[in-house]
Amino acid sequence: ELYEAFPTNVAFKNGLAISYSKLGETHSSLGHLAEALRFFEEYARLEKELYEAFPTNVAFKNGLAISYFKLGSTHDKLGNAEAALSFFEKDLEVTKDLYEAFPNNVEFKNNLALSYMSMGQRYENAANPTEARKFFEQAEALWSQLVQAAPQFVEFKENLAWVQKKLAGQ
Repeated sequence: ELYEAFPTNVAFKNGLAISYSKLGETHSSLGHLAEALRFFEEYARLEKELYEAFPTNVAFKNGLAISYFKLGSTHDKLGNAEAALSFFEKDLEVTKDLYEAFPNNVEFKNNLALSYMSMGQRYENAANPTEARKFFEQAEALWSQLVQAAPQFVEFKENLAWVQKKLAGQ
């Protein structure tokens, strides 16, 4: 209602985008994937508009990357392999730009590792082990750096162990 009443208010638009993301996450957790997809599409649309209007705003660019990742994940769960790959490729492109611009940002480094992991899984599912391995190795390199720099973060250790098992063929 606030955004509809004040459509030029950037904070209201961003708040609406975040609300769509949260609704998508909730529906995804409940197994309502078609509904989750609808909310993630709205989230992505708003994030894209925000980023295009404010291309120097790093938070909007990161939001756009995250929206692509969520769309890719949802399409993957729905069995839409081509759509999933397309969104994961978009996520990878934007996330790589963020990481290259801010190489010391832990969140961007982790998100890039997650992007590589997702791409590896797509190629693994498409029976292209050479491409899958390339992406898994890139994820491993980043998570190795993150574990070394921040050993207290269990998520980094778990993701590193997961990708190492993939690379070992387990």
